[in-house]
Amino acid sequence: MKLILVRHGEYFEDALTIRGVKQAVEAGAKLAEEKIEAIYCSPAKRCIQTLDEILRVRNDNFGIHISRLIGPKMKSEKYEKLKARVELFLDDLKYDHQNKETVLIVCHRAVIEMMLFLMKKEVKKVTYGEIVVLEHF
Repeated sequence: MKLILVRHGEYFEDALTIRGVKQAVEAGAKLAEEKIEAIYCSPAKRCIQTLDEILRVRNDNFGIHISRLIGPKMKSEKYEKLKARVELFLDDLKYDHQNKETVLIVCHRAVIEMMLFLMKKEVKKVTYGEIVVLEHF
């Protein structure tokens, strides 16, 4: 399975800023021709707005899954709990999708960074609107 992870655009009080909208539009342009079989999105407004901009240039006709498992890390949430919910999300993906599928996931920095650590043992800071592709998940 191929995962395309997109961090939401820059935001203020959970809504995208003008710069954040531009970042989302740029991500959409980069992904316009990418074959995608499923989409997952955090319930946070900034993620939904980012996904809206990505989908604006596409003609996909399938459901979008909103998942709290890829929601933002709360200040009081310990990294062990974040790790557990990201692992649960990744396990669910393996159960719900075939190896040849490409899945788009729009979520948050901490979630993407945890996925990178869990799957590749990679430590990387992900910026607003950044696209991270994980092949052979």
